Amino acid sequence: MWLDSTLISIVKETKNTWKFVIKVHSDFNYNPGQFVQIKFNDLIRSYSISSYGLEGNVFELLIVKLEGGKMTRYLFENTKEGDKLEIKGPLGKFILPETITGDIIFVCTGTGIAPFRSILQRLMDNKINHKNIYLIFGTREKKDILYFDEMNNLENLINGFKYIPVLSREKLEGKSGYVHNQYLDLIKGNKLKDPIFYLCGWRDMIKEARVNLKECGFDSKKIKLEIYG
Repeated sequence: MWLDSTLISIVKETKNTWKFVIKVHSDFNYNPGQFVQIKFNDLIRSYSISSYGLEGNVFELLIVKLEGGKMTRYLFENTKEGDKLEIKGPLGKFILPETITGDIIFVCTGTGIAPFRSILQRLMDNKINHKNIYLIFGTREKKDILYFDEMNNLENLINGFKYIPVLSREKLEGKSGYVHNQYLDLIKGNKLKDPIFYLCGWRDMIKEARVNLKECGFDSKKIKLEIYG
């Protein structure tokens, strides 16, 4: 069922990645990690919810403008605050288990950080019991980093949470590289206890990560996927 909603705010997080804040005109309850669909004419696209706990049936989407992307061109070039939108959701099962018994490793590129931000906010707000949590975030350059200050702050607020940003085309704190190096280092260092891996972002990253993790001996049930593009 499609739900009537209103675009109440647009915030430019980076040049090509914007935050769209949406209010639904009916009850709207979701689990962090889920996504919604947006419909415009005959176009339908899916976007992960990047917020948690906002009042008034309000949620946020973190969207990157894609070259040749019809929906993102519409959202970036033709929408404004106060516009009406049709959404469907919440959808998806990219969520944490009810009881967390092992370490959690979030691996993401670009706007793939969106569902993990929502999950982390819930963990903090609701003081949910958990083991160690690692967020490995990859992008190309410093100007493309999303929620850098917020994630660093969450390291101080969430016990056992470690934020690991990495850049492929610049150095950050003296380091550069790819997300794959980071989770493989954790595995090789025997730092993980009964982990579950959550992979979110571009298809090529997820495909490579899944192959790597299976070669390291992890069962498919321990590898959760949310693919963009």
